Amino acid sequence: MRKLLILIALSLMLGGLFAQAPAPAAVASPAISDSLAEQKKLEILDEYGIRETSTLLETAKILELENMQRFKHLLNLEESNDKLDSRTLRQLGITPYEAFLASQKINYGFSELNNLTEVASVLNIPIKKLKSMLGEPIDPLTKEHDLRSLQSLNLSPERLMEVKDEFEADRVPYGFSLTLVGMLVVFSALLITSIVIGQLRHLQAEKKKEPPVIKVSATGKVIKAPSGVSSDIIVAAVSALYIYEYTIKERRRIQLTFNRSKTNQWRSSAILSMPNREFTRKRS
Repeated sequence: MRKLLILIALSLMLGGLFAQAPAPAAVASPAISDSLAEQKKLEILDEYGIRETSTLLETAKILELENMQRFKHLLNLEESNDKLDSRTLRQLGITPYEAFLASQKINYGFSELNNLTEVASVLNIPIKKLKSMLGEPIDPLTKEHDLRSLQSLNLSPERLMEVKDEFEADRVPYGFSLTLVGMLVVFSALLITSIVIGQLRHLQAEKKKEPPVIKVSATGKVIKAPSGVSSDIIVAAVSALYIYEYTIKERRRIQLTFNRSKTNQWRSSAILSMPNREFTRKRS
C-alpha cells in the first residue's frame, strides 16, 4: 500500500511539472478558397511585392527564408532540384499566398489558417490554458473556438508566440499548482476511503469466540466444561493439569535439596567441636 501511494505521488508530481498538450504532430495544410487567395494575393503584393511572376528564389529572399529545401518541401516540390529556384510561382503552380503560408510554417511551425487545437499541439500548451491566456472574446470553458482558424479569430502567429513565451515563463508555477491540486485530490480520496473502510469494519465486526474453559475442583471433580466437548478431551486436560502441577512440585524439591546450606557435623555443637580433646580427658 505504501509503495502504491509513493508511485501515485511521484506520478502526480512529474505530471504536474510537465503538464502539457500532446507532442506536436504534423499540421495539415488547410484548403484555401479562391476568394481568400485573391484577397491575400493583393495584400502580399502591397506588403512584400511578391507576384506570380516572381521566382522561387526571389520569393524566399523577400520572405527571409534560408532553408530552401524546407521551403520546397512545404510547397510539395522536389527538394534537391535546384532548377526550380529560377522558375516563377506561376510556372510551379504556386500562389503568393501559399508561399507566404509556407514561410509562416517555417518560422512558427504553423500558419494563420491552422485552428487553435492544432496551434496548441504545436506549441505544447493545453488548449484551455491557451484560450484563457488569449482572453476575450475566446471563452476557455467552451469548445466554440477550438476549430476556428487564427485568421477568423483575428489572431496573428506573432501573438501566439508571445503567448508561448508567457507560458514558458509561468510553466513552473503552473506545474506546481497542478501538482498541488492533484496531490490534494488523491490524498483526500485516500483519507475518505480509509475512514469509510474503518467504519465498515466496525459495522461488520465479528463476535470474538470465548476460548473453551474447563474448571476442576481440588478433589479432581469437573465443575464446568464447554458443551460439545467429549469426555476424552476433558480427561486429557485434567491429566495434563495434574502432571504439570506434579512436575512443578518435584522441581521445587530438587531445587531445595541442592540449595540447602552445608554444615559440619563436628561443629554442630560446642561439645563435639574438638572430639579428640574430650576423649583424652576421659582416659585420664
